[in-house]
Amino acid sequence: MRGLVLALIVLTSGPLGAAPAAADGALVFGVINQQSPSLTAERWNPILHYLAGVSGVPLALKMGWTVDETNTMMARSVFDLMFTNHNFQSEFDGIGYRVIARWAGEPIRAVIAASADSPVRHLRELEGKAVAFPSKEAFVGYAVPLVALRKARVNVNEVFAGNQEGAMAQLKARRVDAAAVNSRFLAQYAEREGLKFREIYVSEGFPELAVIVHPRVAPATVDKLRHALIGMADDPAAAPILARVKFKGFAPASDRDYDGVRRVYKQIGQ
Repeated sequence: MRGLVLALIVLTSGPLGAAPAAADGALVFGVINQQSPSLTAERWNPILHYLAGVSGVPLALKMGWTVDETNTMMARSVFDLMFTNHNFQSEFDGIGYRVIARWAGEPIRAVIAASADSPVRHLRELEGKAVAFPSKEAFVGYAVPLVALRKARVNVNEVFAGNQEGAMAQLKARRVDAAAVNSRFLAQYAEREGLKFREIYVSEGFPELAVIVHPRVAPATVDKLRHALIGMADDPAAAPILARVKFKGFAPASDRDYDGVRRVYKQIGQ
């Protein structure tokens, strides 16, 4: 298993180990696989470059080729910091990652979407049909929809697409009858790809994905990074970056904000 390093838009592979292996002593910043590695690098490298400049803490973007690999890297403490909500599964409780900020904006919601011209309009009409999910580890893209489907006593043919982009691509290509993704990603994908869709199910709101930090990172360093993260939204120097990635910056957050996320993971046995 190998990790994918995407520092400065240069993609090189490096071994998955128990400790970070970033060049020049940079802290390793992981990002969960919501999009392809190239799109992830396009979005996150400018953000990390800004954060490093403001905080004085060098950062290197790294992720696995798949969600499973990225989660395994998190379990082995490869990441000093990470953008995710998969850490709220019980299997990661012993590592000690803690929340220092979150992606700013309105709460995210799970959406099960069908094509606009699909005859499917209700959850019960998905019985026996193919539904694309990012992965079994996805929170909004799998755990929350699964709870809703179980409550409605609807059984579907689960198709795992690797990430949210893959799930929506399956829907766009009409290989599945519906796809489950988070509301923010759905809106961005539909705008970019010109996709017309119908919402079959929309969940309650959950806090946006968190930036978490490993306990080995020194408190003074954590404070610098937290200040840089939260200050990004009001810094004129960051405005072009935020505009380019259609992002509002980061907001304060704590572990307790994600109690509802932990609850849902427990409901499906994760």
